[in-house]
Amino acid sequence: MSNSQTTTAGIGAGPRSALSAWAHHHRQAALISVDKLLREPIASFLTVLVIGVALAVPSLGLSLAATVQGEISQIDAPPQLSVLLGQDASLEDADKLRTEILRKPGIADVKVVDRDSALADFVSATGLESLVQKLNRNPLPHTLWVYPSANTRLAGIEQLQVDLGSLAGVSQVILDSRWLERLNAFTDLLRTIAMVLGVVMSVGVVLTLGNTLRLGIEARRDEIVVIKLIGGGNAFARRPFLYTGLLSGALGGVFGGLLSGAALLMLDGPVKRLFDLYDQAPSVPSLILSELLVLISIGAILGLISAWYSVQLHLTRIKPR
Repeated sequence: MSNSQTTTAGIGAGPRSALSAWAHHHRQAALISVDKLLREPIASFLTVLVIGVALAVPSLGLSLAATVQGEISQIDAPPQLSVLLGQDASLEDADKLRTEILRKPGIADVKVVDRDSALADFVSATGLESLVQKLNRNPLPHTLWVYPSANTRLAGIEQLQVDLGSLAGVSQVILDSRWLERLNAFTDLLRTIAMVLGVVMSVGVVLTLGNTLRLGIEARRDEIVVIKLIGGGNAFARRPFLYTGLLSGALGGVFGGLLSGAALLMLDGPVKRLFDLYDQAPSVPSLILSELLVLISIGAILGLISAWYSVQLHLTRIKPR
């Protein structure tokens, strides 16, 4: 018999190297895991769905928080101050006060809004022309819109509010910054909730997938006993389960990315309508490749952790008799 025939038959080929055997066993374990997922499509889909939802919810929350925070940083800031003059103040007094305020440090610009223009804008915005016509006089005062410098901190703006309120002829100074503080607080709350949900759901993923793998270990108890009887250790027996957890988690990351991307598309309109109220034109980000890869990586890591936890807990209890 020739050498080629001997090699083809597998006789005399010699033992595999340690590295080749290691790679062969891992390839076999991966194929077994893929085959198991395909043989149980409904159970596999439900597992992947749970992982996907668990990853999509915190990812969506963090994406929205990042979008809102980015738009807040682009809103004209610091907020303007509205300086309301007394009813007896004339337009000339408003111009003089404007010149005086411009000399103060930290002031970028001051705009005078006369009472007639303010009333016309009010009528245009509300449509209450008939009501305004019944008034004996214009109830609105002359107003100065004061724009602090862009690098002015909130504490400095609040002090400026106090200083402007002490000027002669000034009736009231309004600082409209509470809405911005509320929006920032809401963004921080949304980010915190997303992170807490991410941690809680990650634990849920580990426990859920771990329980699924425990059932798989129990279903293959006889096979694992045979593997240990012929000299296979725990490392050899757990490889298919580790690959099952890894693949399930990675597929869950893909599904979570698709869910998050679809939700972002649905929320694009409402978020734009919200920021239209602040004269902003935001664009809710769509799912990008880097974020999808992050979700896949997180899902794969969670799946691997879950598989390792479940296998270490249950596989060592199976011993040949």
